[in-house]
Amino acid sequence: MRVELVYRPGSETYRAVQKMLEEVIAEERLPIPVEMTEDKNASFPGIRIDGRIVNKKGILHTFEYLRDLISHRWSELHHMRHVL
Repeated sequence: MRVELVYRPGSETYRAVQKMLEEVIAEERLPIPVEMTEDKNASFPGIRIDGRIVNKKGILHTFEYLRDLISHRWSELHHMRHVL
């Protein structure tokens, strides 16, 4: 599972989002690093999970939303490995 935080170089607005992502992952005890991805065209911090943007138009979701999203995706991937 790949979790990316897309941010504009020189901007500090991503730090709160980074902290929330790291707290969600730690609380769920998942072995997932948050990858930092620079994008000079980013107007807001973006979150991508397995290549899919999960916060369109700069809407920053709540801790609970991100926790549910990440744990659900992790469960899907874990289940798929056992099926194969």
